[in-house]
Order: sequence, then C-alpha cells, then structure tokens
Amino acid sequence: MFTKYILAVADPLPAIEPTSMLEYVFAGNGVYVRARRKGLEAMIPVSKCEIRGLLPVQPYVRLEGGKVPLVCTRSILAEFQRDLPNESLVWVNLSEGKWKVVKPRQMQSSASVHPEDPFDPDGADALLDVHSHNTMEPFFSEQDDKDETGFRIFAVFGLLDTRPSIAARIGIYNYCWRLNAGDVFDLHDGIEYDHSFLVQTLTY
Repeated sequence: MFTKYILAVADPLPAIEPTSMLEYVFAGNGVYVRARRKGLEAMIPVSKCEIRGLLPVQPYVRLEGGKVPLVCTRSILAEFQRDLPNESLVWVNLSEGKWKVVKPRQMQSSASVHPEDPFDPDGADALLDVHSHNTMEPFFSEQDDKDETGFRIFAVFGLLDTRPSIAARIGIYNYCWRLNAGDVFDLHDGIEYDHSFLVQTLTY
C-alpha cells in the first residue's frame, strides 16, 4: 500500500510502514504527511487546524548522517563560484556512511540548470538536491516548485559573488516545508542562511 492514513490516537505514533510511499497523519493540531527512505525520515505539516479528540504532533526532519560536513559545503560553494555566471547543480548522498557530492553532466545558463540525464541514478538516489542562483538571492522559484517533486532535501546557494547565502527545504512528493539551512549544512563564517527549524540526527 503506497499511501496510508494514520489517526494520532497514541503517543508515539506507529512506525512508518516499509511499504508506504507516504503517510498522512491526522492530528489534534492539523494534517501532516510523513515518509521514510534510507538515510532520511520526515513529518511535515500540510494543513494547520484543530481536530478534536486527536493528539497533537510535532514536525521533524531526521538525517541519518547528521549535517552535511564542512568539507562538502566548501566544495559545493567553490564549484558553484567557479561556474559563475551560470547556475550549477550537485547531488549529495550517503555512501557507506560517508557523504558524497556528485556534479552531473548538466545544461547550464545564467537563468537555469538541468542534468543532461534526468534518469541519472546518482540523482535518483540523492538525499539532497542542491543548485545555485549565481549572484541572485537564494530562493525557490516557480520552476523549482515544478521540478522538485521527490522526497529529499532541496537547497539553493545564492549571492555567490558577494555574500554567499543558502535556503533549504524538505520536499515530500510535492509537499514542502522550509528548513534552517544551518542545520542541514555544516557552515563556516561568511555563509548566511535562513532560520526556521532544527534538523535532528536519526538513530536506529
């Protein structure tokens, strides 16, 4: 069963079913969607409302490997700056417990970037999809909303020539929720980010 519906009548909630692509959680404080894949688990709000008789729940995002380490953050930033004035794309994943950054063959311009092979297995397996907005502010465009449809963390690096900044969000099959990029990436001084939510480390 790819979709399941859960009523928040007990704390904690039952574990996510291995056969579920996503699960809707109806709780006292609204409707949430949750999912789990290797390396990543999340539950995010879909609609805030009061549903009497059910328990409230709290959203979360858990990365098995914790934050993307500083060496990876620096390499991503350096690669994006080398590609100026074009936009650029990398994928980040865990491989045998270690973070790996992959830059696919891509079609770049100053206004867009796309992988040459949309079915590249590195892209399909990625926990993070990261692209740049060259010298513009980091933000999620309408095109990003159309493209970013899977279950993973998405991030945008911007202002690469003056004040490097990052925006991040979690996407669960077209449902998105903004994250604190400083809790996704290990950052050094000089990179700014938005503040909204803490990412937890997943323990099995």
